[in-house]
Amino acid sequence: MTKMIFVRHGESTGNLKRIFYGHTDGKLTDFGRLQAERARDYLRDFHIDAAYASDLSRAYETGRIILEPHKIELIADEKLREIYAGEWENMSFEDIEVKYNTEYEKFRQNSWYSHPEGGESVEEMTYRIRDEVWRIAGAHDNETVLIAFHSTPLRSLACEWNNVPYSKMNEVGWIGNASVSIVEYDIHNHSTKAELIGYCDYLNDLIKE
Repeated sequence: MTKMIFVRHGESTGNLKRIFYGHTDGKLTDFGRLQAERARDYLRDFHIDAAYASDLSRAYETGRIILEPHKIELIADEKLREIYAGEWENMSFEDIEVKYNTEYEKFRQNSWYSHPEGGESVEEMTYRIRDEVWRIAGAHDNETVLIAFHSTPLRSLACEWNNVPYSKMNEVGWIGNASVSIVEYDIHNHSTKAELIGYCDYLNDLIKE
């Protein structure tokens, strides 16, 4: 059994400006750093054996801040990146909605079947993320692992944790900035058991909808 602690990155400049970053390497805002520091304080007394993060700055910096009390290496992993959005990269959501209305509505309403023009489909991203998370879990049997990364990957993983089809991913609920999900991965029976999904109450005044 591997205990996985998943944390979505704090607020990024893309979140603030409503820009679709995908693989675009945006930074945390000052508010996002405060959220990451609150996550650090919440997780301070958790035992953590290993830690991974998407190599994109907003996720990697979130993981680095959380690990300050733990003094362990944070491994950057490009396979944990957000979905690659192709032509949507670094565009405002408003402009995407105008220029790519049909596919963007599918992304918002029925994400599993969507495919940003020139980018990854949500299905392709899901299998990339799922395979890498299971690989990490298998490398750390009987340990606790922190993973800092992104919203769309977390929403897809939540389908597995909730034992619902990926086609229902829009029904699993939003995963907020700096939220914490804790899930046991049984690598021998290939099953998961969630303790927390998208928990952010500890952020108190730092929660943004």
